[in-house]
Amino acid sequence: MRVHEYKSHFISAVVKRSGICKATVEIVAAALFDEIRFQLTEGCECVPIDSFGTFAVIDVPERERRYTYGGRDEIRTYAPDKRLKFRPTKSMRRELKERRFDPTRHAFSHNPADPKIRTRKNLAYNKRTQVFVGTADNNVKIRG
Repeated sequence: MRVHEYKSHFISAVVKRSGICKATVEIVAAALFDEIRFQLTEGCECVPIDSFGTFAVIDVPERERRYTYGGRDEIRTYAPDKRLKFRPTKSMRRELKERRFDPTRHAFSHNPADPKIRTRKNLAYNKRTQVFVGTADNNVKIRG
């Protein structure tokens, strides 16, 4: 499918499930995703949606990675960066695992049985503490 086909399929599914007219869904969906994008780029860098998950921008520090290929060992250093991270809620993960949609839960509304939704500080970058240096046969030296 092409991008416009995915969009059309998504809009049609929302229209069918909600009963809202197609023109309204197209306008609201575009505005909703534009606002999420705005919040992540220029706003608070964290968009939590109850019963769905949290989108957050995380800072990735400078890091080193080791590559062994073609008989060469190489350590590359990557500059600090920002990444988008999505962390689904526990109820969303359960639904995905069971492959069953729960129509009683609605996004943007908090279910009392659910734990507190994650914020940006809970979605920090998980830094590797060790970089292995040496040949492919002898990975005994550790730097870091």
